[in-house]
Formats: sequence, structure tokens, C-alpha cells
Amino acid sequence: MKRLFHTIPLLVLFALMAGFGCSDSPDTSDAALFPPTKGGTVAAVLKPVDSKETGTITGTVTFDSEPPVMAELAQAKGHGDQSHCVKGDIKDQTWVVDSATKGVANVVVWVDPPKGSYFPKPEKKTWEDAVSVDQPFCAFIPHVVVLYPETYDEASKALIPSGQKLIVKNSAPILHNIRVGGRDNPSRGGNVQPGTQQEFVLRKDRQELSLNCDIHKWMTGYAMTFDHPYAAVTDKNGKFTLKNVPAGSEITFMAWHESKRKFVPLADNKIKLNANETKTIDFKISK
Repeated sequence: MKRLFHTIPLLVLFALMAGFGCSDSPDTSDAALFPPTKGGTVAAVLKPVDSKETGTITGTVTFDSEPPVMAELAQAKGHGDQSHCVKGDIKDQTWVVDSATKGVANVVVWVDPPKGSYFPKPEKKTWEDAVSVDQPFCAFIPHVVVLYPETYDEASKALIPSGQKLIVKNSAPILHNIRVGGRDNPSRGGNVQPGTQQEFVLRKDRQELSLNCDIHKWMTGYAMTFDHPYAAVTDKNGKFTLKNVPAGSEITFMAWHESKRKFVPLADNKIKLNANETKTIDFKISK
């Protein structure tokens, strides 16, 4: 019995050490999404992508087999707000696929600058001051958004606010809650009374931001953050358009989906736009 008494704490200690070791491991795959920082300053010295000309990238994302069935979320049934929730969509939003065209909604696409470079803040403002998400029933609409909360400042060698914020509204007659968080954005939020909203000034994050409602726990949404405005979300038909993308440099085309997170959509995802060119990039996605 003595031997067993001493062995169990040791096993627990090893398990805890292993857990801490795992959580502290750096995720090097995030490097292209978020430059490493130290004391608010970007560690590497980045060069601007020098381009006076721009182009456009457009395309369609389709599901490569039979579209998955969107199952109803059991948690919504029997909830105190069920009578209002069922007026909206209470189906799992992970795979929203058009049955006719197989176009996949809610896929984020974007471009990364060449290694060691950054996209300067465009002289002409092409983005909104705020990106809005509403909760009219018991789902976040849109389910996925892209944000441009910070931009790289060469003078300070740091990411500074771009001026764009996230607004989460509640146009429903019932109480909602919002909790926004990621890796570099601590979880925050609170109750959102009917007819009101909450505003969030966020940082560029190394992972997707999650949107949750603690009252209706099945509600999920996502926001992807960038330090440039060259990102988009596919619509209900799987279509997207990236406008005013800097031309003349070799850039990297990337994608994200909530079931896959960040992924490389093409075998050769290095592209270069000519001035005023519209390049079409179609690709397929699977579960």
C-alpha cells in the first residue's frame, strides 16, 4: 500500500508536466498569420510590398462529393427560448453547401505577402469602419466574418490599430450574450439586451476568433483577423472576390474553414497578379 501511495502522486505530477509542456509549445504554423511580437514590436524587420498597381482574385469553392446533411441542433429543443429560436435556423452551420451547385459558404480566403514583407495600409480606404454580426434568432449572422483590426507600421515596427472594429448586435426580443476570444485576444463580452449592441476593438490574432453565446450554448460564429484588407468569405454559392490586391509580387493564396482551420487550397498556391488583371481561382474542399 505504501508503494501505491507514492506512485499515484508521481503519475499525476508527470501528467501535469506533460499538459503544461503541450500548452506552451509554440505553434510555428501561425507565422504567416501573425508576425511574432515582443513588447508590442514585430520581432522581424519587414519590407513593404511596393506596388502602385492592383488586381482582382475571384473564384468559387465547391464541395467535392455529396453535400453533408445539416443536422438540427438538439440543444435548441427544449430551451426556454425555443419558441423564438425555431423561427430562425437551428441547424449545424459547419457545412453550408448549396445543393444544386455544391458551392461552400463561410470559407475564408486571403493572400499573404512574400516572406519578410508586409502589405502597407492602402492609401485609399476600401474597408468599413465596423464589421457587424447580428443575433436575430439563435444563430450568429453572418456565421463567419473577416476583420482588418491592425496594420503594420514601418516607423514603429509594430502592429497598430487600423480603425476597424467588430460590432455584435441583438435585434431579437430575447436576451443574448456574446463572448469573443482567441489566442491573442482574451475572451471578453457580456449580456446583450434586446435592441442593443456591443463593440470590440481587437488585435490581429494567430488563430480564428470564436463567437459564442453563453445563454444559447449551441450558437457559434467565427472571425478571422488580418493586418491587411485582402481577405473575403465565400457567399452562399461558394463565390468570393478579393479586390485591390497588390500586383507584381509573388503572393501566397490561403484558405480557412472551421472544420479544417488554416489550409493550403492549391498544390501551387504562389501567384502573381499583373496590373488590372482578374485572376480566377476555383478549388474544391472536403470534410
